[in-house]
Amino acid sequence: MKNINQIEPLITSIDKNAINSYLKNNGWITENKLSKKFEKIFSKIIGCKYSVLHPNGTLTIASILLSLNLKKGDEVIVPNYTMVATANAVILSGGKPIFCDISPDNLCLDPKDLIKKVNKKTKAVIYVTLNGRSGHITEIQKICKNKKINLIEDSAHSLGSFYKNKHHGNFGLASSFSFSMPKIITTGQGGMVCTSNKKLFKKIKKIKNFGRLSDGNDIYESIGYNFKFTDIQSALGISQIRTLKKRSKIKRKIFNYYYKELKHIDKIKFFPFSKTETPWFIDIYLNNPKKLKAFLNKHKISSRMVYPPLNKQKFFLKNVEKLKVSEHYCTRGLWLPSSLTLKVKDLKYITSVIKSYFNSK
Repeated sequence: MKNINQIEPLITSIDKNAINSYLKNNGWITENKLSKKFEKIFSKIIGCKYSVLHPNGTLTIASILLSLNLKKGDEVIVPNYTMVATANAVILSGGKPIFCDISPDNLCLDPKDLIKKVNKKTKAVIYVTLNGRSGHITEIQKICKNKKINLIEDSAHSLGSFYKNKHHGNFGLASSFSFSMPKIITTGQGGMVCTSNKKLFKKIKKIKNFGRLSDGNDIYESIGYNFKFTDIQSALGISQIRTLKKRSKIKRKIFNYYYKELKHIDKIKFFPFSKTETPWFIDIYLNNPKKLKAFLNKHKISSRMVYPPLNKQKFFLKNVEKLKVSEHYCTRGLWLPSSLTLKVKDLKYITSVIKSYFNSK
């Protein structure tokens, strides 16, 4: 049996041809016409008015926050169960991340704990649709509206996920998507800011282009940076985004296979997805996941521990409280192989090994 990776990209012959065709017929390489085309296609798929490409998903969040002109002491609430990049982007933008607990129902930001965390210093809430789940998005939206706080969606896991006929990324002021290698579509690295707010869109366009008024015009209205993308990456992104529906369907089939085969094991907990949500990684929760991880590794199956609780990370230890739900699940979660390249025979083998692990107990 070959080694089964926890994740690997799906790069098709069509994707390769798209890159080769671009290299053969164009010479710009950097961000240009093809990147603008990618942005327009993405906006149409998400259902927003504007999309802005960035080098990665950390800088997309940072750009949104920089556009809010955060001052020293301004707070941004983030879930305790998320990739550290979410909190790092807050610090990069001059804000202070405040960790909020998650809901035991769906692992997304808990509305009850959010209300406790909001104060006069709160400038924004970053809502992470973890693994593509919607969670309490509309309830969070109402809280932010009532408190007059900016809602930002970290939709890095959510391309292909919908809630009440709206694609994730359309419930707040702006949203961030990621195209890093593990994501459902990839450009190696990359990210997209989505918004329907024209004023914000213009600010972000300047922030990512040195503060320029327009391309090729060396007049600077504000501080800015080089957060540009490349056309060669856009060639791959356009090719991949055209197969998003197919990729989402495959992801749902993978989750459904795992769930059907393993749901009877009472020591494993699943958090289901709705029919309109696209799973990113397949996550299961159990006591001592490290032992199962080691067992899988012996059988040439790679898995990955879920994100650790941010409030337990060394850098953040000095100013955080205990957050019971996230601390519980962050230490008990395991991501199973979730690649789009998985075959039924792979899934059959993986689930049989997991069953044998629990049968031996």
